Amino acid sequence: MTKLYFVRHGKTEWNLDGRFQGGTGDSALLEESLKDATLTGKALKNIEFKQIYVSPQKRAKDTAKLILSEREEAIPLIEEKDLREFGFGEWEGKHFSYALETEPEEFHHLREQPEKYNPANFGGETYPALIERSLNVIHTALKEHSDENLLFVAHGVTLTAIIQSLLGAEIKDIRSNGLMSNTSISVLEVKNTTTTLIKWDDTDHLS
Repeated sequence: MTKLYFVRHGKTEWNLDGRFQGGTGDSALLEESLKDATLTGKALKNIEFKQIYVSPQKRAKDTAKLILSEREEAIPLIEEKDLREFGFGEWEGKHFSYALETEPEEFHHLREQPEKYNPANFGGETYPALIERSLNVIHTALKEHSDENLLFVAHGVTLTAIIQSLLGAEIKDIRSNGLMSNTSISVLEVKNTTTTLIKWDDTDHLS
C-alpha cells in the first residue's frame, strides 16, 4: 500500500491580486503563507516520506523547503518539471477580469465545463495535456516506490487534476469539488489497482 500526500503551495501575491499564475509565471509567497507552510510541515513531520517531489516553480519549492525545515532527517527533494502549473498562455500574469472580457466563454469553460475548454486562441494548455504529463510523474513514482509514503508539492489546478484523475473522474468532473486550497493537505491510498481518497483539501492544521 502506498500513500500519496499532496500539498498546494502557499498563497502568493498573484493569488491575492486575482491574476493567472500558471506554468510560466510566478510571484512571491505572502508573509502569512510562510507561517502556513511551516504549520503544514509540523502537521506532516511524523510521517516517514521516502521521497518528496516538487514543481520547479519557486512558489512550490519555497513551500516544500519550509515543510522540510520542520523535519530532523534529510529527505530527497526531487524537482519534476511536469508538476508545473497549468499553462495559461497569453493569460499568464493578467487579471481574471482580462479573460472575462476577452474570452468569456473559455473563462467559463476553464472553471465550470473543463471538457469544453479550448485555449487555442491564447496559447494555453488543454486539460488532457495537463493530465497526461502530470500523471506520468505519479505513475513513475508509484513504480519506483511502492508501499511507501510520497509527498508532492505543486499547484492548485495540477494537483486537483491529478487527484481527480487517479480517482477515475472524467474531465468534465475534474473541478466539481473546486480547487485545493493553499497549503492544504490531500491524501490518496493506492493498493494494487484501487485508489481511495483518505483526505481532501484539509486545512485544519492551519487554524
